Amino acid sequence: MDKLILSEDEIAKICDRLAKQIDTKLKDNDNGIPIMLGVMNGALPFMYELVKHITTPCQLDSIKVSSYDGTGSTGVVKVSKEPDHDLEGKDVVLIEDIIDTGITMHYLKEFIKKKYKPKNLYICILIKRNNLEMKYDELADFTGLTTDEQRYIVGFGFDYYGLFRNMPYVFVPSVRDIKEWGTLIEDDKKLTEDYKKNSK
Repeated sequence: MDKLILSEDEIAKICDRLAKQIDTKLKDNDNGIPIMLGVMNGALPFMYELVKHITTPCQLDSIKVSSYDGTGSTGVVKVSKEPDHDLEGKDVVLIEDIIDTGITMHYLKEFIKKKYKPKNLYICILIKRNNLEMKYDELADFTGLTTDEQRYIVGFGFDYYGLFRNMPYVFVPSVRDIKEWGTLIEDDKKLTEDYKKNSK
C-alpha cells in the first residue's frame, strides 16, 4: 500500500452521516417505499454498508452499465442488468462508488430519468475527485469524501482487474502491489488455460 484513502472506521462514519442525510431527505416524501439502486459491481460494498445505517424502510436493487470503449468514455450508457423493481413514481437513491469526470454519471442519471421515470432521483457517492477534467460537477446529492488524490485506488468496491473489491478499506496501491497482482493474474490465467486443455 502506498497511501490509505479511507479506513474501515472512516467508511462506517461516512455511511452513518450519509444515511442520516438520506433519511432526512426521504422522511417528508410520500412516494411509497424508496429504492436504493447500486451501480454494479463497484458500488455494491458501499451500498450494503450504507443501508445498515438507513432507518427508512427501503428496497435494494442494482443496475449494471458500461460507457467505456477501451479506455475512454463513449458517453453512451449500455445497460447489461436492469433494475428488478418498477422505479416509476418512486424515490430512488442511485448509489455509486466514485465520480471522476462525471460523464458516466451524467448520462446514467438522464437515462434512468427518461427510461424508468422515478418521482425523485437522488445521487449518493462514496468518493468525488477534484478532477481538473470534470465535465459535470453538479451531480451528487450526497457525497462521502472529496479528494485531490488522482491516482488509481483499490478496495471497498474499487478493483484491480476484478480483484480486491472485498477489501474493507480504500487505498492507493504501491508499485510492488501492482507487480504482485499482475503475477497473480497471470498465474490464474495459466491455471485456467491448463484446466481447459486437460479437460478436453
